[in-house]
Amino acid sequence: MDRGKNVASNSSGSYREFTKWTVEMDQILLNAMIDEVRKGCGIDGSWTTQGYTNIVMALNEVGLSGLKKSLKDRWMEIHDLFGGLSGFAWNQTTKLFEAEDEVWSELIKVKPSAAKWRFNPIRHYDLMEELWFNDRATGSRVRTARDMNSPPDMTNF
Repeated sequence: MDRGKNVASNSSGSYREFTKWTVEMDQILLNAMIDEVRKGCGIDGSWTTQGYTNIVMALNEVGLSGLKKSLKDRWMEIHDLFGGLSGFAWNQTTKLFEAEDEVWSELIKVKPSAAKWRFNPIRHYDLMEELWFNDRATGSRVRTARDMNSPPDMTNF
């Protein structure tokens, strides 16, 4: 895992060390979060105290202590941008939303910030979707982490 140390100065002239965040770190964090959701420790978009503690412990076990990173903002941007758009399809292999050139051009005209997602892969999108989809979902298909861990309702069969 590339955890190169970098140094940055702040306005007071002092320096602080920070760790370069990697794709592998995203994977570790998301897997720890998914484990807690599946245990029922992530409820209505929030972590239980035990769930949060378990995530921190999982990160500490692999040497990622004291790190903070929010993938949810990135996922919400992507989900809100591509959710319900016609002409786009998710490609699990390339980790990109794909569309014809003309479709991309039209989207970028309306939302210039979308251009970065044309060629930048969205790694771990499936894990982020599992974690946060219900924070954005509406209608009859909404399920919480607790719903996913409960046996299905078989009364209609």
